[in-house]
This record gives sequence, structure tokens and C-alpha cells, in this order.
Amino acid sequence: RRRLEVTEHLAPGSSIMMTWSPDRPGNWLYHCHFTFHVAEGARLGFRPMPGDHHDMHDADPMSHMSGLVMGINVTDTANWYRPERSHARKLRLFANEKRDGKQFQMSYVLQRGNEAPRRDSVEKAGQPIVLEQHEPVDVTIINHTHAATSVHWHGIELESFSDGVAGWSGSANTLAPMIAPNDSFVARLIVPRTGTFIYHTHLNDLEQITAGAYGPIIITEPNKSFDPLTDHVFTVGWHTPTQPPRLLVNGDSLPVPITMRYNRTQRIRFVNIMPVGQMVISLERETSPMKWRPVAKDGAALPADYQALELARRSLSAGETFDAEWTPPARGRYRITIASGPNAKSRVVQPIRVQ
Repeated sequence: RRRLEVTEHLAPGSSIMMTWSPDRPGNWLYHCHFTFHVAEGARLGFRPMPGDHHDMHDADPMSHMSGLVMGINVTDTANWYRPERSHARKLRLFANEKRDGKQFQMSYVLQRGNEAPRRDSVEKAGQPIVLEQHEPVDVTIINHTHAATSVHWHGIELESFSDGVAGWSGSANTLAPMIAPNDSFVARLIVPRTGTFIYHTHLNDLEQITAGAYGPIIITEPNKSFDPLTDHVFTVGWHTPTQPPRLLVNGDSLPVPITMRYNRTQRIRFVNIMPVGQMVISLERETSPMKWRPVAKDGAALPADYQALELARRSLSAGETFDAEWTPPARGRYRITIASGPNAKSRVVQPIRVQ
């Protein structure tokens, strides 16, 4: 019954036992995915001075993570396989921003076609990147924002230098830099597993993630395309860093209804990229709860014992992904409810029409 995973929610007073076998050299991080537990203010002995403020212009990769974080250096991996990259697929990912008065939006925009997107063109947070298992991909990240950024490929096995932790990823001699405004960085990916993953900033996380610097990654089997008619992704984040949070699902607090086919199995993927906390997901028809089949967590298939039909309700913590399969039993109106915060006061309802 042991399962693979990347992130695990630990309630106060709880514990886990895990094993991890490093298979490639470089610098890696083991850390809490609650942003407030790894922010600069979590450093032992940190005392803010009067007038201190956290300016996104002054990002310092050596001070932006503190608290519940541990660096790991792996050296003894002589047998690590480095695949051929001469025929790597090329992608261009733009970090863009838009300001409307005091409102600040940020998003990663994937270039589609021959022309680059405008600098102020932002998309609703949660736009997916679809890749193919085992396919070499070189992603050039171009920063068109006013501040430094980075892109971390959460849960994906890759070379350390491309991992996206500025000032740490790589090795002692070659550390990955911040992506300064008007600069770029090439991340080299080869994804060994199919599933649901996350890409997100790893610099000034609270400001940039709540501005929209994140999205899901869907890895398909070779020669199998992503079908949005039967495959649905729900990426949950915050609208701003203020409390209580305002939830967004795929960049929207009032998502439009989606259509599914009656008696046809649907794959439903959930991504929690909130800065902190758990969300509770439920699937219902009016007041009647549905049942679904859990199939994956954090991009890894669940063991058979975990894949039995169960009540369609699940808690998902920050940094986790979860996949389920659901076959609509009848035509009609259904809903997915995603709730967070004390007493689930913050919530978003995703309407579903089954035809």
C-alpha cells in the first residue's frame, strides 16, 4: 500500500515515515510548501527593522527562503543517465504582467504560433502546459515583468540546474540564476511519468503566486493527445495575499459551466497552488454526493488498494495534485465545490452539465 508522492499534509502532532533514493547529482530542497513557513521572516533571529518592506525589485535568492527548509547536495550518482537532447522540443514561456491601478496581475504565457505575446498580455492563471512522457523539452523562460522571477517544475524529476530554485539549483560551481527583467533562462525537461504536475515561481513566492505565476502541467502517454472533452483540470489559487483569501479556480472566482458526456468516463485533475492551507473538494448532484475512483496523486499512479470507488470528497493541501475518474450516472446538472479557510467560508462552485 505504499504510494509515491511529492507533498504530504502533516496535521499538528502527526508524523510520516518516507524513503527517498537520490538518483542524480546536484542541489535539491526539502521544504514545507506553506509559503509563510519558508518566507524570509521565518529565519531564526529575524527582526524586521522599522520601515522594512518586501520589494519585488530587490529579490535576493539567498534570503527569500528561510524557516522549514533543508538543502540537500547529491554527489554520488555516477550512473545517472543523461539522455540525448539534439532533437528536443522547443517551447517559449513568457513571464508577463499587467497593472490596473493598484491591481497587479502576473502570468506565464506559452507562445502559440510564430509571434511572441505582448508584454502586457496575461492569461487567467492555471493555463496548462501539455507535454509527452519521455520527450526532451527545452523551455526558454523570458521575463517581461518588472522584477526577477523563476520557474520551478514541481514534482518533476529533472536535472538540478533546471529545477528553478534561483541561487541553489545546480552545483557548487554552477548555480541557476534569477531570471532578471528582460532576461531569459532555458529549463531542460524530460518527464519520466504521466500525470498532473505544477509549474510555479520559486522567488518571492507569496507576491508572485498570488499574482498568478503558476499553472498545471499535464503529461500524456507517448502519441496520446490531451482531450479536453474528457480530461478536466482545476487549478486552485488565491487572488491576492490578503486574508481571508479569495479563491480562484483556473483564474476565476465564478467559473463558467463545463459540459461532460453522459456515461463516458471523465478524468478530473485538481491542483492546489494556494500559498498555504488545505482545500476540500466535493462532487455532487444537488444534495446527493457522487462517487469517483482515485487514480493518482502528485503525478504518480495510486496503488490498486487506493483505487476503489469512494465518496467524491477529498482534502488537498498546498502543493498537492490529485486525479480521479468519474462516470456521470445520468444527464443533468452537477457541481464541484472547492472550499478553504476557517469553516470553509471561502468557496468556489464549478457547475457541470452532463448531456
